[in-house]
Amino acid sequence: MKALLVSLCLLFPVLLRAQVVRSATITDTEKLYGLSTFWSEAKYNFAYFDKAKINWDSAYRAYIPQVLATKNDFEYYRTLERFCALLKDGHTNINGPWSLYQFSTYVPFRWTIIDQKPYVSRVLKGLSDSVPVGSELLTVNGQPIRQYLEQQVFPYVSASAEHEKWNSAMFRLWSATADTTTIYPMTLRTPAGKVIAYNSRLFSQRERNGSAWINGDGSGVAQSKLSSLTMLPGDIARVELNSFGNEKIVDEFKAMLPQLRMAKGIILDIRQNGGGNTGNGAAILYYFTEQKELLGSAWRTREHRAAYKAWGTYALKEAVDSARLKTDEWYVRSAKTAQGDFWYKADVNTFENDATGPKLLVPTVILAGNSTGSAAEDMLILVKQLKTRKIPIIGAPSTGSTGQPLPFDMPGGGSARICTKRDTYADGSDFVGIGVLPDIEVKPTVADVISGKDIVLERAVTYLQGRK
Repeated sequence: MKALLVSLCLLFPVLLRAQVVRSATITDTEKLYGLSTFWSEAKYNFAYFDKAKINWDSAYRAYIPQVLATKNDFEYYRTLERFCALLKDGHTNINGPWSLYQFSTYVPFRWTIIDQKPYVSRVLKGLSDSVPVGSELLTVNGQPIRQYLEQQVFPYVSASAEHEKWNSAMFRLWSATADTTTIYPMTLRTPAGKVIAYNSRLFSQRERNGSAWINGDGSGVAQSKLSSLTMLPGDIARVELNSFGNEKIVDEFKAMLPQLRMAKGIILDIRQNGGGNTGNGAAILYYFTEQKELLGSAWRTREHRAAYKAWGTYALKEAVDSARLKTDEWYVRSAKTAQGDFWYKADVNTFENDATGPKLLVPTVILAGNSTGSAAEDMLILVKQLKTRKIPIIGAPSTGSTGQPLPFDMPGGGSARICTKRDTYADGSDFVGIGVLPDIEVKPTVADVISGKDIVLERAVTYLQGRK
């Protein structure tokens, strides 16, 4: 598909609509039940109301007429997404059934955000002649991109950190509006300074999954494996760990040990690791330290006992007794339970290092970025709190979202989850909503995006070469 050079008069083209009829199978009773279920589960279990800064009961009342006014299942789930987004948490989500999205507009690009401006960093094979890598997205449907995101996308994104919100929004650009079957015109500015138009279209699932992605240098991007090992010049080993969702990754890593023990430097790359099981990351990290016990995150979760809420409700009808809050455990628990603010505080997570054989003690770095999330962030927490050695983190802040989600079903085949566990560093300081910060931050420029250079990897190699 060719992009057309456009004059100013073409910056606001007419929308083209695909003929897709939205189903309306969810009854008003089910709509109200779904909203109420999500509100109730969050009310008693959500871990971050202080960060959301919202009156949850008032929001619930405001959304009752909104969900009842929806005309079809798609509108219903989009309204629920807005309700969920008020909680501002990356581990708290509403997911409509796949049938609602199988006929959807698709934007065949991947983006890099630089100074809160989106630039094309990858394109589907066959489109790079139309939209060059490094092109800046200017408008969608005639609106400046920032305005479009603020009106049509951000309100539907539940995210803990600002960078997570931006990345999620750009990934979901194709599903950002009230009708995802609309073919939306976009305008972009190429690296050469030309303004071009591109109309998104209905891509089949096969096209989305089966096509190669092209970098700025024209090279293809292979589909990510669970893990991989590449030897770089200078006997530096790069180990990509792309998911902790399958314990098989630990066995794959162990199979690499003979080569890794010959390396003069090691790069652990978890930039594309969205999480899984924290134990899998810990099991790999055991091989990089002689420390017997690894310190993970501290965590707490809200605790509710009905009788304490009842006692606290009566107690709070009178002025709070500040003296009793200092000395009376029963009074404290009752009052805080009534306020929804009583917590069970667990011991700090610890992991016993049972790895045998020679350890990998050569200079090592770990690469992380905005897509490093959940259990992969937990690995970074372990790295940050190592006592016997320093493994620098290079790249960008991690996603800034972890915790234990509570999953449950929603009407019409959808699902939802609520974050129930609040994680911090062992000393109680936050990283959720911030990200685990790198020791060496590397920020790409537009020129880096155009060239296709992996400047984070290059910085890691330079660092290790200087340490040998």
